[in-house]
Amino acid sequence: MQLENKNPSPRVTTYTADVSICSQICRLAVHEHGLNNAEYVNVDIEYAMDNYEPWFVRMQPKMTVPVLKYEDEIVGDSRDIMLFLAEKHPDKVLYPTNQKSAIDSYINDFYSKFNFIGAFTFANLASRSEEMRKFIARSKREVSLQKLKKLAQDPEFKDLAAAKIQKIQRFDLLTMAESQDLKELDNVMRVLLDRMETDLSDGRPFLMGDSYTLADVVGTAYCARIHFIKGTELFSTQVLQYWKRMQSRLSFIAANVCAVWEDALMAKQFDAFVTTLAI
Repeated sequence: MQLENKNPSPRVTTYTADVSICSQICRLAVHEHGLNNAEYVNVDIEYAMDNYEPWFVRMQPKMTVPVLKYEDEIVGDSRDIMLFLAEKHPDKVLYPTNQKSAIDSYINDFYSKFNFIGAFTFANLASRSEEMRKFIARSKREVSLQKLKKLAQDPEFKDLAAAKIQKIQRFDLLTMAESQDLKELDNVMRVLLDRMETDLSDGRPFLMGDSYTLADVVGTAYCARIHFIKGTELFSTQVLQYWKRMQSRLSFIAANVCAVWEDALMAKQFDAFVTTLAI
């Protein structure tokens, strides 16, 4: 006689991009909440620009990753996904009531720097070579506009696509990134690292104390992005030790946290792109 499973695992699918910092937050949150059977769908936002395909826009009109499908519910935005999962799985205690204010402070601090994180990423990448500049320009402007103009031909997406086209034409990512001073961007990124260093200086293993919380989901993704670009150059003593601890967690591997350029799908796409330039 087969016993009925009274607590079956929910059907979970995540739509994320390999190197996207918000996608990494989503994947970490999924695994830290014990949803290890989640299905992952890769949405290429660095080369093919899958986020402008009709099937994705229909699901996420903002055309951004990540997206979480939990049973029949769809949640977009990495912050909302974290809080949604914490509500669905309170037994995992990643968002304890007595620490919500402190955790929110870390989360808000991270998201307040989101534009700087993008500038830090692409300014440093673009500074590496002219080929990298062309690679970024190709995907973030040329291919994006091509796909959006095609999308705009569909009456269902006409208005959404037109608004996105205007935004891209008005706000050029590469131009914005290259207008930034690299050392100043490092200083901006150090602000949250300094806060982490101070909090960790009392010997606590995690940002909130003895237990892993949503603050560590964000903290891990933040450290991963900095390491992806600069290695451990910006890490001070306690943050470096914290980073090593976070890498040892099972969720770090399961969530495919991308912290090294060579491991990224984007790196393989860049190599393929450079080959086309030589033809």
